[in-house]
Amino acid sequence: MKRDSNYADTEVDLTLLANFTHQIINPLNGVVGTLDNIIDGTIGPDRREQRTKAARGQLENCITLIRNLAYLASGENAFSDSVERKVVLPQVIIEAAMFYQEEGKRRRISIDLENRSDQNLITGHPETLKQVLMNIFDNGIKYSAFGSQILVKQWVQKNTNEAIITVRSVPEQRLTTLDLENIFLLGFRGDNAKQMIASGTGLGLHICKHLIEVKHTGSISVQQDGNGLQFMIKIPGAWSTS
Repeated sequence: MKRDSNYADTEVDLTLLANFTHQIINPLNGVVGTLDNIIDGTIGPDRREQRTKAARGQLENCITLIRNLAYLASGENAFSDSVERKVVLPQVIIEAAMFYQEEGKRRRISIDLENRSDQNLITGHPETLKQVLMNIFDNGIKYSAFGSQILVKQWVQKNTNEAIITVRSVPEQRLTTLDLENIFLLGFRGDNAKQMIASGTGLGLHICKHLIEVKHTGSISVQQDGNGLQFMIKIPGAWSTS
């Protein structure tokens, strides 16, 4: 039988869709189970708030996944209504981190912004920058060592007027050179990610790169930093009011 020239692409798409479906269904089933247990009284008043917050965290994770898939499917149209405006960097970082506080508590991983009082700003797209940070924090919570810290710093490079955002985490398993070289490729998942979580979409970091480059004319890179992994985002045209 003649092999369809689009077969390989179709196979990749189906694999991605299967992984995406798996990652959506599991947390949604968890939320349904939590609600059922609250309704039938299995979860008592003393645990209700904790379990409700955990369910909210699961829904927020689903939102991130769906936004990533929507962006992949429609390209820039997914954020076509997003217009450039003033973006306060510590504010958007804190808002993105809030999505992962509950899951972070479960794994005793904190997301800490070192210099949150420094009011550094850019003119850009807050929704897309928030999505970038959410994707990075999502990976950090999933793959960082139990009890570790995700440390975020943001400042303005005076000689270039670039906003710099760094996100440093401590992976459970060290990334290989090949992982680092391919980490932003569509569908790529490193060996460390596969060993910790069997299924995944490989969308998040690819979308980060595209949003930073297209929506902010900036750059994003990653490198080993001792026992840690550090992402660095650079966005031009920044200023500080501090």
